[in-house]
Amino acid sequence: MASGRPITSAIERLEVSASGLDVRWDDGVASEYPWLWLRDHAHDDATMHPVTLQRQLFTAGVAPDLRGIGAQVLDDDVWVTWIGDAPPSRLPIAFLARFRQPRPARTSVDIERVLWDGALIADQWPTVSYASVIDGDDGVAEWLRRVATYGFCIVEGAPATVEASQDLIRRVGYIRETIFGGFWDFQADLSKADTAYTNLELLPHTDGTYSHDAPGLQLLHCLAFDGTGGESTMVDGFRIADDLRRDEPDHYGVLSSVVVPGQYIGDGSHLMAARPVFRHDDTGDMVQVSFNNADRAAFLLPADEMTRFYDAMRAFEARANDRRMQWRRLLSPGSAMLFDNWRVLHGRTAYTGHRHLCGGYVNHEDFESRLRLALTR
Repeated sequence: MASGRPITSAIERLEVSASGLDVRWDDGVASEYPWLWLRDHAHDDATMHPVTLQRQLFTAGVAPDLRGIGAQVLDDDVWVTWIGDAPPSRLPIAFLARFRQPRPARTSVDIERVLWDGALIADQWPTVSYASVIDGDDGVAEWLRRVATYGFCIVEGAPATVEASQDLIRRVGYIRETIFGGFWDFQADLSKADTAYTNLELLPHTDGTYSHDAPGLQLLHCLAFDGTGGESTMVDGFRIADDLRRDEPDHYGVLSSVVVPGQYIGDGSHLMAARPVFRHDDTGDMVQVSFNNADRAAFLLPADEMTRFYDAMRAFEARANDRRMQWRRLLSPGSAMLFDNWRVLHGRTAYTGHRHLCGGYVNHEDFESRLRLALTR
């Protein structure tokens, strides 16, 4: 996973070959950069706009047999000279170091995940203070690091107001508009066609299985509660996937390949989207867990495939609803929970009395953007 952090290795030797530039690093790593790649990724102003950092080179117009005739290190850059009258190209050493070894393109942020069950998270569930998040970028960075590590983090000590909740979300990114609006302020009044707007139990699920781009992050802030029940539940979907991959690989394969439709019907809309419960990127890394049994739309596969799907789904749900896999806590006024809707499943127990929450969604790409900026501070 690429974080954008510069690698501090220094160049020991440069060698020009027919196909590209060979670089020997001081830790013994050898890299080969094709000539066209070097020209395409040059950082001089004629190639990369100095303000927007967009490529200005017409890459298709570069001769395919382009060849360099020399390279040297000057301060923090490598300068390449070309055959003909083309001006030299500048490439920062730190940039070259990020691509020392060929690999498929990666865009995820370099944070090591902790896959957890109920016992582990009970000992180290992640929190930050409201003041630290609001008062400075260091607090935001720590907040988002913990979300990336565990899939969620609780902000404690927040004023129990709509305004404080909005301020928190905007420390991450802009509030996403959905069928539920932008920022929501809700109680058990069925003002939307969703059981979240009731006092019924909500089994662990992810939101937006009916959206092509499901909401990435969700913030929920308790403003008031006077009643019984209503515990919030969280389950690490990536931990469930990891357990199934190891212990029941057939179920893991089914949930990684069978496309499951979701739908939302109501409020003048009929939304539908479909994807597997476990979505991976092209390198095979887990990207998203997408599961909401309440919103699953009807579909029919051949009988044997349908049986395998139900068996796999049963294995997944059994783990998601096993209390040993869950974090449970009654959110009190002033506790705001930010969680990754692409990783953790959330729910709540049934309750009686008055419960008042607010919150909103943030796109996953905006969360990742804020986190990248935090990591390069």
